[in-house]
Amino acid sequence: MQKPFLTAVVLAATLGLAACDSEPQNKADAAKESVSNAAQAVKEAAQDTKEAIEHKSEQLTEASQEATEAVKEKIAEEAEVIQEHAAEAQEQLDEILEESEQAKDEAKAKLDAAAETSKQTIDEIKQDAKDSIE
Repeated sequence: MQKPFLTAVVLAATLGLAACDSEPQNKADAAKESVSNAAQAVKEAAQDTKEAIEHKSEQLTEASQEATEAVKEKIAEEAEVIQEHAAEAQEQLDEILEESEQAKDEAKAKLDAAAETSKQTIDEIKQDAKDSIE
C-alpha cells in the first residue's frame, strides 16, 4: 500500500522537476522516463503485493490443515475413550445380569424348598388330624 503511494509521489516530484527544465525535448524525455520508472515501480509493487498475498495464503492453508489434524486427533481420542467406557459399562451390565440370574435361581430354589416343606407340614397336619379322629 505504501509503495504505490510513494511511487506516485516520486512520479509527481519527477514530473514537477522535469517541468522546470529549460528545453522542451528534455522535459518530454524526462517525463517519459519518469512515467516509465513510475510504471516499473507500480509493477514491482504489485508483484510484491501478489507474493505477500500468496505467502499469507500458504501460511493460512498450513495453519488450517494443522488445526484440522489436531481436531481429528482429538475426535479420535474421544471416540476411543467412549468405546472404552462403553466396554466397561457392558461388562458391568453383564455381571449384574449374571448375578441377577443367580439370585433368581437361588430364590426359586428356596421357594421350591419352602413349598415342599409347607406341603410336608400340611400332609403331617392332615395325618395327625386323621389319626386323632380315629
